[in-house]
Amino acid sequence: MSEVIQFPRPSIAFDPETVKGLSLAFDTAWEEIRESGSEFARPAYAGAMREEIAKHLIGMAGAGETDQIKLSKAAIAFLAKNYRY
Repeated sequence: MSEVIQFPRPSIAFDPETVKGLSLAFDTAWEEIRESGSEFARPAYAGAMREEIAKHLIGMAGAGETDQIKLSKAAIAFLAKNYRY
């Protein structure tokens, strides 16, 4: 039987204003994807793609990015670059 290796993850905490900004950036990115007719918004992919957007946004915010427009555009670009449908 194989063993699952757990890698330590840094603890990230955000203040309420940053959380609100992340939420707005997430909603903006997802709405743009949905309105574009992208395959990523199809029910079969939507859950996984929304999770990837969230992870990417959290990582960017953890690195100090707080601009909602930059966050949402970077999340969309990340999906376009790293996922094919």
